Amino acid sequence: MKRFCLFMVMTMILLGTNPAFGDSFSSLNKKGNKAYKRGLELLQKGEKNEFTEALEQALKSYKDAEIEKPESPELSYNLGNVLYQQEKYQDALERYFKASGSEELKHQAQAYYNLGNAFYRSGKYPEAIQAYQKCLELTPEDEDAKYNLEFVRKKMKELLDKELQRQQNQKQQQQKSEQQEQQNQQQKQQQEQQNQSQQPEEQQRQQEQKREQLKPKEGMTEEDAERILNALKDDEREMLKNMKRAPQRRERRGGKDW
Repeated sequence: MKRFCLFMVMTMILLGTNPAFGDSFSSLNKKGNKAYKRGLELLQKGEKNEFTEALEQALKSYKDAEIEKPESPELSYNLGNVLYQQEKYQDALERYFKASGSEELKHQAQAYYNLGNAFYRSGKYPEAIQAYQKCLELTPEDEDAKYNLEFVRKKMKELLDKELQRQQNQKQQQQKSEQQEQQNQQQKQQQEQQNQSQQPEEQQRQQEQKREQLKPKEGMTEEDAERILNALKDDEREMLKNMKRAPQRRERRGGKDW
């Protein structure tokens, strides 16, 4: 009998089978659950370093269990929870998607609920809304899913309102800039027109100044001015005559060198 049992154990080892296969997966999964639960308790106490260590222990146990049952929806769900707490939301989404394929509706609903949370943390509000709606289709009485759904809807509306307000402000600013540019252009054109209109006035003013200079001085009539001019002309003719009578001096040719 002893020889037979020894033979069976040796055969299982040679075939690569673990005699405690089922128990190993279950124990590793439970070990991970225990570490994960302890981590959440530490987080509530504010012990972040210990919380991080507990999550690492849980992650290791779950991944060891995954070697034996890689397709387990339950294990994928548990792994997603650890990754979510580590703020690895994209990796958590992949695990929750896999867990949503569970045959049990309750587990599917839990997976969709956590999908909604992971989508929200990733800033994907429309996807989060769809996940919560899917959760409520499976479990209509889930009050947490209802609350989160309305919360994300409100958050999304606020963001849309802010975006619309931003676009409106941008449009108003653009219109204001265009109006200012238009006013500047109009002012420039008015200035140019004013400068052009001032040029003939300046020319006219200069011409009037010239005419004023040519006018006789105050207290003198035009006849007096004409008489003075004639007298000046007579004096000029007399001076020319005297110049003709005066002897002209001749210049010596030659001279000393400098």
